[in-house]
Amino acid sequence: MIRKNLIILFLILVLFACSRKEPNDLLRQPVVGIIQKNQVPILIKTIAEGEVRIEYKRTDESSSSFTEWAKLSDNYGYNTNLILTDLNSNTEYNYRVEFEDGYYSKWFKFKTFPAQGVAGKFKFIFSACLREKYMGYNIFEQIEQSSPSFVALLGDQMYADYDGNLNELELYLNNDSIRQAMVEEGEIILNDKTVLQAFRNKYNRVFDITFQNMASSIPMMAIWDDHDYGMDNSDGTYPYKKEARKVFKENFPDYSFVEEDGGIYYKFSIADVDIFVLDTRWYRSPMQNEDGEVKTMLGSEQLEWLLNELKNSDAKFKIVFSSVSLNDYGGDPSSGRNGFDNWMSYTYERSKIFTFINNNDIKGVLVFSGDQHYPSAHILNWNSPLNYVSRTDSSIEYSFENMGTAVFDFSASPLNYKIGTGHPLIPANQENPSFSYEIFRPEWAMPEKAEQNDDIVITSVFGVAEIDTKSSPANVLVKFYELNSETSKMVEIYHIKVTY
Repeated sequence: MIRKNLIILFLILVLFACSRKEPNDLLRQPVVGIIQKNQVPILIKTIAEGEVRIEYKRTDESSSSFTEWAKLSDNYGYNTNLILTDLNSNTEYNYRVEFEDGYYSKWFKFKTFPAQGVAGKFKFIFSACLREKYMGYNIFEQIEQSSPSFVALLGDQMYADYDGNLNELELYLNNDSIRQAMVEEGEIILNDKTVLQAFRNKYNRVFDITFQNMASSIPMMAIWDDHDYGMDNSDGTYPYKKEARKVFKENFPDYSFVEEDGGIYYKFSIADVDIFVLDTRWYRSPMQNEDGEVKTMLGSEQLEWLLNELKNSDAKFKIVFSSVSLNDYGGDPSSGRNGFDNWMSYTYERSKIFTFINNNDIKGVLVFSGDQHYPSAHILNWNSPLNYVSRTDSSIEYSFENMGTAVFDFSASPLNYKIGTGHPLIPANQENPSFSYEIFRPEWAMPEKAEQNDDIVITSVFGVAEIDTKSSPANVLVKFYELNSETSKMVEIYHIKVTY
């Protein structure tokens, strides 16, 4: 009798074990978003359907707060944004994910921004272009160790059209033998979800553990450029842009976009600094179109939004993020089409922006851009003569007091990629205020040098911007860093200071 009962008990335990649902888990670590109005979105991405919430608390307190429960589904790639509220400024918080089955993730932590609307200090790191093929150096670990207030990823966080081109899936799968082999292997056949899944896979392959460690503890600011939008030098005619937008939103926190179903442009503020993030792909006219009134980089609504926001901003410094450089040197002609893949091919619209800035006496505009594949700083829309405050071989300082409505353009990339080629310096531009005056161009970025060393990998380049509006005068210090291959350390190669 006892043996019979033991057998029955064993069978019940087996049946329970077989029917018991495995606990949900994170597909990768959370991503902390931009902190605004004492709250922050944190993106959670899991392996299955279910409900999750976040438990969070100040690091110096024991009592916890909780977000609302949120439901995860396959339709949204098992991801959701959970909003942490009632946060204090300049404060460290611990947080962890709680699943409906009682399972918890490990604890993570992050620090909030300085208070909005008052003078303060903060810094951010900016760069772009993270190609999977060249991911050998732990650049994200280096960034995390520098403890910036946030990290600005300015496009090409992955390459949809390299290392496996998702734009060629349809041609690839139209091959009968390949399709049959995939059917036999149980693999997915091209349908309306195939491109979507291909975008998802691209992000999953690039965001390794060092990225995850950084993104779970440092707020992420992101925009896209041509390759993570979908295709080299792509524009508003790109056929898979809706899929690209959906997956972008699955991999980065909610940025309170101006348009929910349009381009991914938005605004936020830190201390008394206003920050504008542009989408230079969704509305863009093809670069080979004739430059003029009809050709656009931003589209009419985004352009009007930018100009009005700049005019209405009381901030000493107005930071603008653009995935492509504002200067006349960074355009990419690699597609074989006429025109360049940056603002030098959209000069009518760029001039419209400069004229508006001049007419409305808007000072303190600083543009930070990606895609250029070498570090540089330019001054555009400047008054002649162009006088600096001080200068050394590795630094320079300017003041807006004698520069009027000049616009600075700082560009730093790549995070991981081959050496950039760029364009030869145009001597006439250095004397003409209508164009860009370049204040830094490293020797290794010169085109003739790059052509001779085409196979060399320059693994990491980024910029660090330190903003201080508490001091008098208020100032921005921008430092450029490059990987020293001999020491495997990021070293400062140049810096520019701008005072107000």
